[in-house]
Amino acid sequence: MYKSKFESIGAYTPEKIVTNEELLTGKDASILLALDTAGIKKRRWRAQSEDSVKIAITAAGNCLKNSSYKASDLEVVIYSSITRFHGGLKHHLEPAISLLAKNRLGAHSAINLDITNACAGMLTGAYILDNMIRSGSVRNGMVISGECITPISETALKEIKDRHDDQLASLTVGDAGAAFILDRSDDENECIEFINFTTIAAFAKHCIGVPSNRNPGPAMYTKTKELYIESFKRLPVFLKTVLEKNNKSQMDDYDFNIYHQTSPKVIELFRQHLKYYFNWEPRGVIVNVDEYGNTASTSHFVALHNAIKEKKIPRGSRVLFYSAASGLVLGLLSAKIGSLGVRDGAN
Repeated sequence: MYKSKFESIGAYTPEKIVTNEELLTGKDASILLALDTAGIKKRRWRAQSEDSVKIAITAAGNCLKNSSYKASDLEVVIYSSITRFHGGLKHHLEPAISLLAKNRLGAHSAINLDITNACAGMLTGAYILDNMIRSGSVRNGMVISGECITPISETALKEIKDRHDDQLASLTVGDAGAAFILDRSDDENECIEFINFTTIAAFAKHCIGVPSNRNPGPAMYTKTKELYIESFKRLPVFLKTVLEKNNKSQMDDYDFNIYHQTSPKVIELFRQHLKYYFNWEPRGVIVNVDEYGNTASTSHFVALHNAIKEKKIPRGSRVLFYSAASGLVLGLLSAKIGSLGVRDGAN
């Protein structure tokens, strides 16, 4: 059986930066205090001309600049975001966004598919593509996501009352795109070691995205405390089970840990939780949510991309990605990072 590896990565974040103070002008002071306490400082905000498709394709183009492949070499293109805005803030279903993306990139002969799995979308795309490569069905492919998610912030700003409102988490998000290419690996020191997922659908009600019933546009309603309690309760058990299943009982073998970028406060609480549960200090915890906001399905890979661009993750590093997405979707991706790089002029 073959193994896959991360061959290249790209990202795109809009130029516009919005601070908490700018976002919450005229709002209840308790809301600003809640965001500041959580460690969110600012987020990236789309330009008027940008939507999910444009953000995704820009990230994919940047990925190709960092790759040895041309678009025409790609055998698979997977689109994996929550948001599906195309032609402005119009929710797009057909034709598949992966079809639009592959044709615009020039990957005309690639297999294409769209998936959605909340904030675990890109990790799920990696899971699907990794299995295709392992089976020998394909040799390479690209996973892309374009999160144009700040429209839920715009809805929340019209409707939120105070820091206890279920739309508070909608004010923590930021827009971003990410893309990566996986291809076949012949090197045990540069490969995806395993990817495992489980879904506990009983907790799907803790975070839902629906059209607002009060204003035009999308809304997200989150029982934040309940969602984190259930995640914290179950993720350590899942982590222990998966590591043992894959003969990776030494968790301190990992050089870097990348959690879903929800807030610095939550990431720190989870780090402490793992330390208490396992008597183990997670090393190299990557955090950039304070500067970019929660960028939904792209968050792990925006964090990875920026860390590589800043040369924080050297060749040969072992990285563990954690998913705790709404659903409740728990997931782990273990990878040995090889010669990933971000070239001059490419994001």
